[in-house]
Order: sequence, then structure tokens, then C-alpha cells
Amino acid sequence: MKHATQATPQERLGGAAAVAGMAAAVVTGAACIGPMLGIVLGIGGLGWLARYAHLQLPATVLTAVLLAAGFYLLYRRRDCDCTPARRGARALLWTATGLAVAINAFEYLILPNLG
Repeated sequence: MKHATQATPQERLGGAAAVAGMAAAVVTGAACIGPMLGIVLGIGGLGWLARYAHLQLPATVLTAVLLAAGFYLLYRRRDCDCTPARRGARALLWTATGLAVAINAFEYLILPNLG
């Protein structure tokens, strides 16, 4: 019976960068999407999130930097890319990237054209 291998420090850092990138993308979206969702759902108390709209660009840049760091740590050349920890971290990284792209596409492409 094989034992699961421990994640290397690069795999842990790559996974952490993916989680941090996902969190930064959610924070980026909260400032613009949050108030709109509040209006649609009838929750007027989410309007306070609009005061953080000026942080949208720095949060977007932070998201891109964190995701780029995750890709660098998880996809740079290795002798063996077959560990379950690496596959899990890569799946998390791609999920975070998809979420970040969806949120930023909504904010930069769709929201400006609604009004």
C-alpha cells in the first residue's frame, strides 16, 4: 500500500498563491458586484461596498501577481510532476484563475456597458 507523499514547499506556496489570488479576486468583485447584487436581491445594506471601488485596479493587479506566482511555482520544470499534492494545487490554481477571469470580465466588460 502506497502512502501519500507530502507536499513540497513549492507545492504549498503554489497552493497558497492560488488561494490568495482567489481571495483577491473575490475582494475585487465585492466592491462592484456586491452593491449590484444587493439591489437585485433587495438587500440595500450592501451599498457600503461601493466606497471601496477605488481599490479595484490595485486588487486586480494583486490578483494577477498572485496567480502568476502560483503558475511559476507549480509549472516550472521538475523531475516528476506526478504527485497528488501538485495535481490538487494545480486544479485549485486553475479554479482560482477561472474565478478571477470571470469576476474581472464582469467588472471591466459588462458593468460599464449596463448604464
